[in-house]
Amino acid sequence: MERERRRYRQTDSGRKAWESRHSGLPPAYRRILGLIQGTACCDEVFAGMHDCSSREVQGWLDELETLCFIEALPFASPGAASEFPQAA
Repeated sequence: MERERRRYRQTDSGRKAWESRHSGLPPAYRRILGLIQGTACCDEVFAGMHDCSSREVQGWLDELETLCFIEALPFASPGAASEFPQAA
């Protein structure tokens, strides 16, 4: 999946970890989870983490996905109806 087309959704576990002040999340993970309130495209996350290298951010996204705090959503072509509703 191409980076610019990837979307992420915060899972229930990710939301709970982000909301808890005692979750033990590293600051970078907490920041990324804060950027992915509901869903966010990869470019939005990278823009929000502009002071970090792309390699670092991608590594953190991969780790958050492995921990099941976020999940990658399938790419929908432009104009196609998304099967995942946007969070309000």
